[in-house]
Amino acid sequence: MVSTSSTFNWPPIDGIISDLDGVVYRGSTAIADAIEAFARWRKAGVPFCFVTNNSTHTPEDVVRKLTGFGLAIAPSQVVTSAITAAELIRTNYPELTKVYVIGAPSLVTAMREVGLEITDRSPEVVVMGLDRDITHEKMRIAVEAILNGAVFIGTNPDLLLPTANGFEPGAGATIAAVAAATQVQPSIVGKPQVPMIETALSRLGTNRASTIMIGDQVLTDIQAGKKAGLATVLVTTGVPMRQDPSLMAPDFIVSSLREVEVSAARAARPQQRRA
Repeated sequence: MVSTSSTFNWPPIDGIISDLDGVVYRGSTAIADAIEAFARWRKAGVPFCFVTNNSTHTPEDVVRKLTGFGLAIAPSQVVTSAITAAELIRTNYPELTKVYVIGAPSLVTAMREVGLEITDRSPEVVVMGLDRDITHEKMRIAVEAILNGAVFIGTNPDLLLPTANGFEPGAGATIAAVAAATQVQPSIVGKPQVPMIETALSRLGTNRASTIMIGDQVLTDIQAGKKAGLATVLVTTGVPMRQDPSLMAPDFIVSSLREVEVSAARAARPQQRRA
């Protein structure tokens, strides 16, 4: 049952996994309550890790951005869909090396860092992420490659991304267009799938029973957390919540991260290895 009242029965919280855009900031604007909350949790000794579907970010980009907002973190505290996509190709398709990328430079960099060749000539894999310079020609190349048998991978299914002044189309919008044209459904590596959540749990070293997932979208953040077996917290500072009875509901709904209670006593307990 979803808790939405001012009095919450919070579970023990020894670790936190959180989305970024819509939770910690909107576009280039910090969400002050969230920055204060994470600073407080860091001071209390509660480990946290950020997971982002936005493949335009590198961990170093996120570090610089949050540092500018007054929250210092390490690159290891950030798991991106670009990094997850590159790792998935290397793990699941070790024989494939030629990749066509539609996305930001950070997505291209993630592929190259694991030894993949970026090409538009007979690619064996098509990877699509958020590309603010998307063109019909880029989509044509992707469609032709997929129809010729290339593996189709999407970083994330987000249709909308919050900005400082509203919303913009997400990677999921253009991925859906290519999927419609080819009639081939991509493998999605970001939320609501769980690969990034599992990576974050491994980095935290916490038990999933005492780790929470915070996000602003039921369709992606909350579903990923629930699939991974975490208690989930929906914060209403990002994409507007839409009622959908087919989706798993969040365990808690808050309007500010100030409402999330993580006690220093809990933080002081020895960490358990994750189950």
